[in-house]
Amino acid sequence: MPDLYAKKCRCPYCLKETETQRVLSRHIRTDRTDFDGFIHYQGPNVYYYEPVQCHQCRFIFHESFEKLRPDVRDTLAELLPQLPVLSFAATERSTKQALHLYKLCLYMAQVTLQKDSIQAMLGIRISWMYRLLENSEQELIWIGRSVKKYEILYLEYTDAVRTGIPHDVLLLRISDLYAILGDTEKAKQWYSVIFQSKTVSERIKKDARNHWELYRENHAI
Repeated sequence: MPDLYAKKCRCPYCLKETETQRVLSRHIRTDRTDFDGFIHYQGPNVYYYEPVQCHQCRFIFHESFEKLRPDVRDTLAELLPQLPVLSFAATERSTKQALHLYKLCLYMAQVTLQKDSIQAMLGIRISWMYRLLENSEQELIWIGRSVKKYEILYLEYTDAVRTGIPHDVLLLRISDLYAILGDTEKAKQWYSVIFQSKTVSERIKKDARNHWELYRENHAI
């Protein structure tokens, strides 16, 4: 595994040190970026190595996970012994293996009541794995699930720290996902919120204009 290295990290559940594979920074080479922010890599795929399985307790997590509450710890104490030890979690990973890890990671995020922003992010990662597998049906299903969760985040928005995502980034994320889904009315509605806002940054407005124009060109609107 010449392109990878073993990174030490602390498990949120057992609090012990574990190791996971990461792509060496000198081997990270980007090719292009899709409409919804998915980066295509020329070499090893960085996304494959985001989920972590603890070697000590089997807990599967993402490094964005927050501190676990005492009540969810009790649930995990019963659940974790039933999880499989995935040998590929410590080696090079294929797209299908990464997809399997992401689904388990999302399940753990749901069990441990992680922020909706974290769960939505993992759902988008799953859609990207399906994109790589050229399974457009499942890709769109997962995008649809995630955008609904992002909409709930918008309606319940407090601030970037507690919600887990900046307000203007959230607006662009929702707009772009509806564009990916081909839902013209919803995409137009959400992009319009950005264009009319007095608080959205100029950078986000510029990205939104570019994305909307590209969408209009591709859909002959």
